[in-house]
Amino acid sequence: MEGSPVISPVIWSGHRHVTVRNGLPDDEAGYPVRILKDAIADGVPYKDLLITNDHCLFFDGAFIPVRMLVNGRSIFYDRTISSYTYYHVETAQHAIIRADGVLTESYLDTGNRNNFVQDNKVIKIHGHVKSWEKDAKAPGPVASATAESLFVTLQARALARGVPFTVSDVALRDDPDLRLVTSKGQVIRTMRVKGDKYLFMIPPGVKSVRILSRTRRPCDGPGPFVNDHRHLGVLVGSISLQSVKKNIEITSHLTTVDADGWSVQENLPCRWTTGSAILPLPLHVGDQCSILTLQILACGPYGSMPEQAGVLSVRSV
Repeated sequence: MEGSPVISPVIWSGHRHVTVRNGLPDDEAGYPVRILKDAIADGVPYKDLLITNDHCLFFDGAFIPVRMLVNGRSIFYDRTISSYTYYHVETAQHAIIRADGVLTESYLDTGNRNNFVQDNKVIKIHGHVKSWEKDAKAPGPVASATAESLFVTLQARALARGVPFTVSDVALRDDPDLRLVTSKGQVIRTMRVKGDKYLFMIPPGVKSVRILSRTRRPCDGPGPFVNDHRHLGVLVGSISLQSVKKNIEITSHLTTVDADGWSVQENLPCRWTTGSAILPLPLHVGDQCSILTLQILACGPYGSMPEQAGVLSVRSV
C-alpha cells in the first residue's frame, strides 16, 4: 500500500567531521541544528535530534531544509558544540526515513560524495550524479511561502509550550557605516548626506575606490524561511563625480556584469554591493579634489552576531 514502510538496503554510508568556524553567521559557521524533543508534535522527535542545517525534513509531501525552520526556541543552532561528526546513509532510491521519530531523507548524491569518508562496511557505488528534480523521493526544497507557514506553526507550538528563547535579542541598526578606501589604503568618510545622496571628497589622482559598508542577509530579516543568503551591503543607484570643470555620470556598476564586489544585478538602474565593491573612477584633469556622490536607495537593517543565552542539557552528537 502506498505510504507503508518498506525495507530498503543501504548501498553506501559515509561520514564527515566538521569544525565550526567562529565569526560567521550560524548556518555558515557550521553549527548543527538541534530539534528539541516534542518540537514538531508529541513524541516527534522522541528525543533531541541534531542534524546539519541543509538536511531536509519531510512535511506534507515535500522536503524542507531544517535551516528554514530555525525559530530560536524549539529548533535552533546549538552554539555549545564546536566540532562534531555527522553521517549519511544512501539507499538504492532516494527515500523518506525516520530519525528519532522525525521524517527525513536518505542521502541524495548531487555531486558532493567526495566530501565524505566512506565507511568500510558498505561498498561504494559509483553512479551518476543525481538531482532533486529527477531523483528525489518528493519535491524539494520548498518555496519560502510554504516554509513560512510551517515555521509559524512550529514557532507557535514552541510559544504555547513555554519553550524559552535560546539566543539573545539581536540589536539592529540602520547606519551602513558607509566609507571609501583608496588603493593606497586611505579611508574617506562622508563629507555630507543629503537625503539619499552620500557625498565624498576624492583626492587628486585617485583612479578607483572601494565602497565599504556593513552587510546584511535577507534571510536574517523576516525569518530563515526566506531562502536568500546573499551578503548585501547597500543598494546603489546613480553615481556622479563632480570636478571643477564638469560633472561625470558613472554607470560601470550597472553595465559590468562581473564587477568586483557587486551582487547579481536584479533591477535597473540600481545594484547591491556585497559590502566591499570596487568603483573605477574616470580620469579627471587637474590637481584639485572632486566630489563623488552615491545614491543609496536601500540599506539595513544590519544586525550583529547573536550570543547563546543558555546551555541546554543534551550534548550528544
